[in-house]
Amino acid sequence: MRITMRRTRRVLGPAAAAIVLAAAVLSGPGPLAVGPAAAQSASPYDMTYALRAKGPVALRAAMVEGAKAVGEIPAGATGIVLRWCRSEIPFGAWQFGTKAEQMKLLDARWCEVSHAGVVGNVPGSALAPE
Repeated sequence: MRITMRRTRRVLGPAAAAIVLAAAVLSGPGPLAVGPAAAQSASPYDMTYALRAKGPVALRAAMVEGAKAVGEIPAGATGIVLRWCRSEIPFGAWQFGTKAEQMKLLDARWCEVSHAGVVGNVPGSALAPE
C-alpha cells in the first residue's frame, strides 16, 4: 500500500502540523519564519547598557538612594549588564516602544546591574541602552 501525503494528513491531522511547525521553529529562520517577530528589539535583559550619568554612579546594596555603596561604575562605562528591575519592565512596551519610551521605562525603576564583576543597584535613570 502506497502512503500518500493526503492520507498522511488525514491520519495525522493537527498532530503532524504541530510537529512540522515545531521542527521549523527549532531549526531557526527559514521559509516559515514570521516577519514581524523578527523585527522586535531585544528584551531589556538581553542587552548591555552604558552609563547615562555624567559622573560615576554608586552601586548600592539596596534599591534606595542612600543605601550602602558596594562599588562604583565609572563615568563613561559601557558593557553594564541589567539583571532585573523593580518593577519589572513590561516586554511589550519595551520591544515596541521608541527609544524615548524605553528611557522613560528605565527612569521609573531601580535596577540590579553587574559591572566589572560587581553586582549592585542603580537608578534606571543612570542607564542607557548601548
